[in-house]
Amino acid sequence: MTDGRTTPPARHPSARLSEALASTGARIERLRMTVLLIACAAVLLVSAVLWFGRAFTLDPTRRAVDEIDVPAWAAVEVGDETYGSRWCLGECRVRVRTWTSEGTVEDTGREYWLALLEAGWTPADEEQCVGGEGESGCYVRDELFLELWVVPVACADRYELCVGSEVTAVVASQAALPRLAEDRRTPGGG
Repeated sequence: MTDGRTTPPARHPSARLSEALASTGARIERLRMTVLLIACAAVLLVSAVLWFGRAFTLDPTRRAVDEIDVPAWAAVEVGDETYGSRWCLGECRVRVRTWTSEGTVEDTGREYWLALLEAGWTPADEEQCVGGEGESGCYVRDELFLELWVVPVACADRYELCVGSEVTAVVASQAALPRLAEDRRTPGGG
């Protein structure tokens, strides 16, 4: 006699084991995907931190003078002088780079002029120029200002044959221009 209820058929133990393994496999797959997503997010985060860190730590005035690409004869010796704060705290950053060239003033000046134009610098208005001696020029790019002077090399002995020139580039934020002009007008300034 039956009371009208049907009993479910008995499940085979291998079916239960197969369901348990399938469930475990799905959990393992979800775990793998989660780990993969976390790893990708970590790589992207580290890359972003490194990129922004480089942007905030690399001095734009240094980058600007490093990008001036001239032939080896036009940059035989290099010297740097830096003062001021990169963030214009108290005094804006000013970088003065000096090169010694084996070429004449005219040849050296031409090479630097071409290198500056190729690096994206554009000639500035004459009123912005702080002023200096020799072949000179003023240039602007983004928030930066660059003034360049090319003068003959000074000889230690007046009887010595001196050939060559000295190039000086002053790179600063355009915010530093009033201070640079003030330094030029005062005796003993830059």
